Formats: sequence, C-alpha cells, structure tokens
Amino acid sequence: MECTEPGIIDDEELLAYLAGEQVRPIVVQHLARCQRCSSQLATYRRMEASFHHKLYRFDCPPDHLLGEYQLGMLDAGTATQVEQHVSQCQHCSAEMVALSTFMAQAPLPVSLAAQPAHAVAQNNHHPVQDVQRVWDAARGQAEQGVRRVLASLLPPQPRVAFSREANQQAQAWPCRYVAEDVTVTLQLEQSTNHTGTLQLIGFVTRNGVALAALHDLPVQLTSAAQTVYTQHIDELGNFIFAELAPATYTLELQFPAETIVIDQLDIALQA
Repeated sequence: MECTEPGIIDDEELLAYLAGEQVRPIVVQHLARCQRCSSQLATYRRMEASFHHKLYRFDCPPDHLLGEYQLGMLDAGTATQVEQHVSQCQHCSAEMVALSTFMAQAPLPVSLAAQPAHAVAQNNHHPVQDVQRVWDAARGQAEQGVRRVLASLLPPQPRVAFSREANQQAQAWPCRYVAEDVTVTLQLEQSTNHTGTLQLIGFVTRNGVALAALHDLPVQLTSAAQTVYTQHIDELGNFIFAELAPATYTLELQFPAETIVIDQLDIALQA
C-alpha cells in the first residue's frame, strides 16, 4: 500500500500528531484520506500502548499479594518486603487505602481501583461523590451477579524513543486506565468532518487474553444527559466513537462477568 500523496508529510509530523502536538492542518487532512498513513499511525499507537503496558509498575507486587498483605496472610519475610515497597510507592500505597476502605464499607461485589491523587486533582474529581455515584449505579448489576470495576487513571509515562516531547499546554492524551488485568488506552481527536465534534478512539488489552478474544465486546458511552452510544471492539482490540459532542461521559466495557467503568471522562476540545 502506497501513500496517496508521497512527501506531503514526514514521519516527524506523524509522530508529533501521535504525541498530541499542534501540526499543520494538511497533516490532519492527509491522514483522513490516506489509508497507508492512517494505518501507520494506528500501528504507532498500538506499539506505544504496548510499551506503556509492559513498563508501567513493572516492579510492583501483584494485586493479590497486596490483598494478602492487607489480610495478614503473608509470612513475616514477604510481609516486610511488601511493607517496604508500599512505603516508597505512591501507587501501591493508594491501592492499600482503597482496599481498606472497600473492605470496611462495601457489602456489594463492586471493585474500586485506586486513583492517584494528582489524577484526581487534574480531572477535578470529588472522591466521595464519585464513589457514591458508582455505588448507586452498581446496585442493579450487583443484584444480577455482575461486578462493576472502577478503572484507575494511570500517570503519564515518558514517551518512547520515536515520540517527541508533547506540548506542555496540550491535554494529556492519550489517557491510560487500568482495572485489574484490563488496560484501556484512549485517544481524543477532532472529527474529520469539521463540525466541531470529536472522536474517541480506544485500544483494549487484557493480560493473558488474545486481542481476537475481545472481538465484539460491547462498549457503552453515556453522557450526563443520559445520551447512550454503543460500539463493539474489533478484532484488533480497537473501538471508536465518532462525532461526539463535548460533554462528560461514562465509558463501560461490558465483559460477561464484570463491567469495567471509566467514570467522569471529559470529552472537550483543547483551548
């Protein structure tokens, strides 16, 4: 497959676009009509998501070990190692706080993943209100035996070698969320029809599960006005919501035994 307009953009501009930097309008226009370059962009995006997934918190103890530590089930040596790590790792420390709160207060089968304090401040979240909203929304599914797992926003990671430094004024896209063994990478872009709407592109992975196994999984996007959109994951782990009006949304990935929830997702044009 060849580029329809060879030389009109170079790899540096393609990577700048991936990094969320401001690029020439012709770059956006070309990507909208050139299958070869848009395919290359999608490949870069999947590579970056894969690198981030492999490198994020590689030295942290697994979730089940943190749970066993919280329950006092570990031997003295292992418990000491976990305690030392938790004292130095803000992510595991936040998870321990969330786990303690959950065990003390949650009689329903709802899992709440910890969210870093800086991410809460960045998105103007109110933790008590967020937990209450998820709690209320979970009741119906809990009665049916379907868990709702609230995903955590991961802190931004250093760009891999082929990316340039993003403009510090730009919003932190792509955003990455994790819930248990599921990772969701989201990218926000302006719609190609120039109507002032946006498109949300997602890439989903699950530890130990082939991308093809996620094919046709329902993904639901709900706005505060109760407007509901539904898409399905394709065979490559991607989904896309096109022509979205700026608003605050809730994204749900509906697995058979659990629903992964990304709450308070702000979809808005950059200033």
